[in-house]
Amino acid sequence: MPNREIQAIQLAKDMTSEICLACGAARFSVAATNLSGFHLKRCEQCGTAFTDPKPSSEELEVSYSRSYYGPENVKFVSLVEGIVGWITQRRARWIHQKIKPHSRILEIGCGRGLLLGALARLGHECHGSERSSLAAKRAQSTVGIRVYTAPLDSCNLEKSSFDLVILWHVLEHLERPDQTLIQVFQLLGDNGLLVLEVPNLSSLQSQLSGKHWLHLDIERHLFHFTADGLRKLLKATGFSVVEEGTFSWEQCPFGVLQSLLNSLGLGSNRLYKLLKREIVLPLPRKLLQYGLCAILVLPATLFAGFESWLGRGGVIRIAARKTSGI
Repeated sequence: MPNREIQAIQLAKDMTSEICLACGAARFSVAATNLSGFHLKRCEQCGTAFTDPKPSSEELEVSYSRSYYGPENVKFVSLVEGIVGWITQRRARWIHQKIKPHSRILEIGCGRGLLLGALARLGHECHGSERSSLAAKRAQSTVGIRVYTAPLDSCNLEKSSFDLVILWHVLEHLERPDQTLIQVFQLLGDNGLLVLEVPNLSSLQSQLSGKHWLHLDIERHLFHFTADGLRKLLKATGFSVVEEGTFSWEQCPFGVLQSLLNSLGLGSNRLYKLLKREIVLPLPRKLLQYGLCAILVLPATLFAGFESWLGRGGVIRIAARKTSGI
């Protein structure tokens, strides 16, 4: 039973400070990262990893600065913003097909509120929580969304009151993902649906790129999940996986492309930072980045499709039902 699994993992945590969040094992391998002073500790049983040492609260606040969300909450250059908007609309329609009309939805870590805004336009009652008041400004200005900037357990949300909870590239940022999933379980009504996506540490692009993988993001990602580990964690917190995939148009092709550029020694995530307007490069270097992008985008997309066909794509996307008591 999930309750016994959680108790066993908690008992192991009481015995040692280094214990796998997902499966409770206590044997880890250590790998280097692209950030000096930090490394990756990976469970030898299920592959789930954590950043060690964890970034301090001060370091995390710096990481979630204005540049992370973009000036005026416009994260990317215009062309990329348009692509992200189109993909978000497709994601909203995908979610819409899985829930009943006029569902009550909560997105934890809703960011700028793009997904919730799309779901609100489809007729759903949308709520969001966001750690950053800076990011929440855009979500709060979107018609049909109620946004909370307090910690989830301080939002006074009624238990068993939501039909759907979304964790979209959020679980890896949380200090206690297991506790958040328990809270999600409590907030969902009977047979409620959880939809989540995280970077896939066991993807081919991760394995081939190593410390150069774009989605490792050591500055902000406290945990790094594998499909096996995430399934174990969801089962332990009372969920049953009903759908799983490893491809995302938004994350996977660019993850391959940027990781390849990183591996070639062209600077850490330099193309990504250009697209986000975080950095300014001399014209020849900028043209080099964009030129290589034009050349490699098709091979990167084909590789992303291939690894996903093998079940080892760059993300883990899961829909899971609340099934049992905790």
